[in-house]
Amino acid sequence: AQGWLQLGLIRDGKGEEDLALECFEQARKADPTLAAAHYNCGVIEYRKGDLAAAVASNRAAIALEHAPVLAWSNLGIALEASGDSKAAHAAHDDAIEKAPNDASAYWNKALLHLRCGEYQQGWPFYEWRWAAGKAGVPARHYPGRPLWLGGTPIAGRRILLTPEQGLGDIIQFARFAPLVTAQGGRVILEVFTPLQRLFANMAGVETVVGSGEPLPSFDAHCPLLSVPLALGITTETLPRDIPYVRPDPALVENWRKRLGPCSRPRIGFVWKGNSKFPGNAARSVPLAQFATLFAPDAEFICLQKEVTQAEEKLLAGYDNVRQIGASLEDFADTAAVLALCDFALVTDTGVAHLAGAMGKPGLILLSAHPDWRWCHEDPQTGWYPTLWPLRQHTPNQWDRALKTAHRALQELVTPTGTDTPSV
Repeated sequence: AQGWLQLGLIRDGKGEEDLALECFEQARKADPTLAAAHYNCGVIEYRKGDLAAAVASNRAAIALEHAPVLAWSNLGIALEASGDSKAAHAAHDDAIEKAPNDASAYWNKALLHLRCGEYQQGWPFYEWRWAAGKAGVPARHYPGRPLWLGGTPIAGRRILLTPEQGLGDIIQFARFAPLVTAQGGRVILEVFTPLQRLFANMAGVETVVGSGEPLPSFDAHCPLLSVPLALGITTETLPRDIPYVRPDPALVENWRKRLGPCSRPRIGFVWKGNSKFPGNAARSVPLAQFATLFAPDAEFICLQKEVTQAEEKLLAGYDNVRQIGASLEDFADTAAVLALCDFALVTDTGVAHLAGAMGKPGLILLSAHPDWRWCHEDPQTGWYPTLWPLRQHTPNQWDRALKTAHRALQELVTPTGTDTPSV
């Protein structure tokens, strides 16, 4: 049984999911008391979208001695994806009880709360991202300048808001900076370099600095994604003042000249995210499938910066697709181009957050189990009211979502008089 288990782990490491699952199934057949075999079956079954099997495998694992603590967390994740959030909460609570020092158990509990819109309960658990290694950067410590997580007055104090995670996260959570100012704080917003020009003149922010630049004096600091905790944000108080990101007018005029006039709808698009992101494959649409959306009655502007030679060749085969990604210096340029587009067609990327923050009408293609921030079925109750979500029904299967997107785009190029697409 151990031999099958080890072979399965090797094959899974090589991305050979089907062969790995066969190995894990052989392992648990050889030794039904091997909890790790059941657990690893559950991992792959979840990835493949077989949620009932994943739940059963994780339940089988936790019924045995020496079950991995992650089996309880993975049971919770599979139950949530199955639509049983109550049972999912119970499973995550069991994981925390079994391993009270395991940061990942608290992290998974945080994500469940946030996906369910239970922000008041979720934000405190979300602080476990630091111990779980999910913030993407080390926690900051400034002697004499305390961490501010709410509870103390900030009127007249200079508050440094620090960046973490990805570019899209910064765009999404920058909306909270003016709320800190509204409480009397003087906000210094630090952002990753590709966002510095974009936020240079953001309303409600006193100073914007790029990461690595010398910091001005400040009195306290707060990670940007901890600001909702500090402010006590709930789904009811989530700020939806869109747009809160505005392009530089001079850049817009520059790109207007470069793109020239257009007599048909202009659509900005991206089909994939950063290849270095661990979950990028699940959130990205293969370009050959995405290209079925290139309606001849519209002009498509490719905002993708990371493009392979094969993808360039494929895009070059469409007369109505313009590739400008290599000419985009940073997100300030991307925002200027988006301002000249009528519509955005995106996947879960920084460009999606940018389009949403600008109030650009658009469609976002999502995986079957997307990140917590996209779990609002009605965009009017979510973070970006103008982005309409199209989610996979089965993991790695984009056909149904793309058909719906195609219908919506047809309505765009042949207007029906409605303000929103039929999605």
